[in-house]
Amino acid sequence: MIEKISVRCICLLFSIGLHAQHTFSVEEAQQFGLQNNYEVKNALLEVGIASKQMKETIATGLPQINAEGQWQKFLTVPTTLVPSESFGGDPSNEFIELQFGLPLTTSASITASQLLFNGSYLVGLKAAKSFMAFSRMRKDFTENQIQDSIAVAYYNVLITKENRDFLEALVETHNTIVTEIKAKHEAGFVEDLEVDRMELALSNMKMQYANMRQRAELSEAYLKLILGVKLEENIQLTDSLPQLLNSSISFKIEEANVKKRIEYKMAVMNAELKKLDLRRYQTDKLPTIAAFGSVNTSSMGNEFTAFDTGSNWYPSQLVGVKVSIPIFDGLGGSARIQKARLVWEQAKNTKNQTEESLQLAHLSAQSEFINSVSNYEHQETNLVLSKKIYEKTLAKYREGLISSLELSQVGTEYLNANTNFSKNIYTLLIKNLNYQRSLGK
Repeated sequence: MIEKISVRCICLLFSIGLHAQHTFSVEEAQQFGLQNNYEVKNALLEVGIASKQMKETIATGLPQINAEGQWQKFLTVPTTLVPSESFGGDPSNEFIELQFGLPLTTSASITASQLLFNGSYLVGLKAAKSFMAFSRMRKDFTENQIQDSIAVAYYNVLITKENRDFLEALVETHNTIVTEIKAKHEAGFVEDLEVDRMELALSNMKMQYANMRQRAELSEAYLKLILGVKLEENIQLTDSLPQLLNSSISFKIEEANVKKRIEYKMAVMNAELKKLDLRRYQTDKLPTIAAFGSVNTSSMGNEFTAFDTGSNWYPSQLVGVKVSIPIFDGLGGSARIQKARLVWEQAKNTKNQTEESLQLAHLSAQSEFINSVSNYEHQETNLVLSKKIYEKTLAKYREGLISSLELSQVGTEYLNANTNFSKNIYTLLIKNLNYQRSLGK
């Protein structure tokens, strides 16, 4: 008995794991997406890459130390010709053939160098820090885009489910009507034309309902995808359309602060990076100063005895300073400077254009949002009237006062009014989202 209970518990836990449940408000969905969305993860990795790149740039200005070991054997010791008179040789022979060196050499060395001054390095170090800040801005921009996409997907799920439920209720009502009219037809109270008309209207409604069910499923699947939730897991949305509409309609007109927008900050930082690039080319004309040192020891002989007891090792050390001064590079440096200056001018123009575009985008978003609020109120009134007309017409049809054709027409008008109202709700939520973003929020 205990074993059976254990098996059931394991199966229950396993099934719960297979169908994990996630509950989200819009804000909770956005926070969840920021932690699980693949684009946000890649943006965070880009920040990490920029950090490593900055450390890589810093490292070029720190001491560089290398160790080296070498063994070599001359298969033939090189021969050198020297004047015979220098060594008291036979004057008849102009040169004497001498072999300097031994066939086997073993050496070990440690070298160190330190960059003392390089203009490009100093500019590159500042550019690396600016690029790090730019990467963080891009990450924030990506997060804002993902948050907006999540909100839009969230709204779409609510709208499609609302339309699905509306069509389902309408289909159920007309199912009942078709059943009733078929019974009247069998009793001889109505013509078969009435039955055909209502069945045609019901068929169209069922087709729309099936399409809306599919759209609801696809919209929910897309929301899972952008959130980073597995498709086989379940999600439950806690915010309702009335809640979201109340928060969207209650607003006040605000002045936009374009300089708070991430897009503007990115344009400013891009111009700064292009300016630093210009300075980097300008500093290429400055001298480069570096210090270096080396410690070396070698063992030589006719046989390999470097590690034998008593073997002689001959040390050598050196230190120095190297100064490199560019004199003439074929005017390539001047061309690079001029090109970088033009690119910088482009970046400044882009910054100014971005500022003006964001200002215009704010005015446009504000106007569109105000219009969408007005349209929403108008469509809400239309839907209330259309519902009232449909209910009265339905009651008259059941009393036999009007024909099925008139009921079908009124039902179509009611369906269209609901569709237009749903579209306007979606538009209002999106326009509010765009308006808030245009304010730099």
